[in-house]
Amino acid sequence: MQLRSLALAAICVLASISVTAPQVVSDTDEATMRQHIEHKAEPVYPALAKAARVQGTVVLSVQVNTSGKPETVTVLSGPPMLRQAAIDALHQWIFQPFVQNGNAVATKGQISIAFDLGKDAPTPDEKKTAQEYFPVSNECIKLASQHTDVAKAADTCNHAAQIAEQFASDRRFIEKRSSFTWAAWAAAYNNDPSTSLTWAKKAVEVVRLGHDDNSGSNAAYTVLALAEAKTGDPASADKDFTTAEDFGRKAIAWAKQVGFKHGDSYSRSLDQDLRMHAQVLQALSQPEEAQKKLDEATKLQ
Repeated sequence: MQLRSLALAAICVLASISVTAPQVVSDTDEATMRQHIEHKAEPVYPALAKAARVQGTVVLSVQVNTSGKPETVTVLSGPPMLRQAAIDALHQWIFQPFVQNGNAVATKGQISIAFDLGKDAPTPDEKKTAQEYFPVSNECIKLASQHTDVAKAADTCNHAAQIAEQFASDRRFIEKRSSFTWAAWAAAYNNDPSTSLTWAKKAVEVVRLGHDDNSGSNAAYTVLALAEAKTGDPASADKDFTTAEDFGRKAIAWAKQVGFKHGDSYSRSLDQDLRMHAQVLQALSQPEEAQKKLDEATKLQ
């Protein structure tokens, strides 16, 4: 009886306790969200985005807690290169608490963060070179991807790379790396390893300036390693394939983190790197290391 009485008492106590979860007000308009801004941190313009001349607006969904601090931030739209910078900035914002019926409530709404190159926008000379460059570059990529006329692809990509060299030394790093990389690939398919090595080295020189992303860096080091292997330098190819793979893994991790919809292409690139690297390691009489590369490639399937 005593145990039963204690149990009943406990039930009565529990029944008397009410827990009220913070109410979330959905779809608060952006104007209202901005009226509540108490502290605003400006985003840091990513060096890579500046190098690629990327500008635009990132639209974010943010949930603000009862203290006025952002709890969850997700991207709704905007240039991929600018998204993480926008997220990092918004996490530092502070809002005046939102009030409903006299009580502070958690709130969900949208915030748009704009990135404008301003004075860093393209110069007239740069625009002129870009107008000449992009049609040739697009044709290069099309031909090199088809593998139907490798000689024409090599010639076109070589032309695109030569135009890219006309950009100022402190501008258009992404276009330079991209065109040099494609020229190196096209030359390799055209059985011209010497030219492939020349353009691949130029691509890696751009990457080493620190203005590229992981996938672009991966591509540059991959084609450099391929050119080195084809010109009879497997030791250098081994080293540069390792570097390419490191960039490839970082690209995959980034794609998963931000939900990049083309992330599968990074896995395919790493798979290709690992299998080519395995062939180089076999040539260097390192079968066990070669098998490790193949095993990692299999896990990517």
